[in-house]
Amino acid sequence: MEMKVTETAEGVTHVALDGRFDIAGAQAVDGPFVELAEKANLLVIDLSKVNFLASLGVRTLMVTARTMIRRGGYIAVAGAEEGVEKVLRLTGFDELVGLYPDSGAAEHALLERAKEYANRKA
Repeated sequence: MEMKVTETAEGVTHVALDGRFDIAGAQAVDGPFVELAEKANLLVIDLSKVNFLASLGVRTLMVTARTMIRRGGYIAVAGAEEGVEKVLRLTGFDELVGLYPDSGAAEHALLERAKEYANRKA
């Protein structure tokens, strides 16, 4: 599992995964995801190059989402192919995190959500 992390000028952290999100894949990215969950405020996870998602991969995503939500961060998943999206929906992950067709749509949704929250606080 390859993992590429970038950050936009607007403060959105993008994680692009490439490979199988199976046991080995989850083990390869667990550590970096823990760090991201503790530091990122807006996180987009691009799964467009993930062709298989196992339960351990779902667990990694779920732990990341719960950690971020607990500390007030926002997370979205982008580009999941049909089989991967089906797994996310069957596990109920989509009830916790928004699923978007691409990274651009996911980033836009997170920025709007953060802006809405900031306006409520003001």
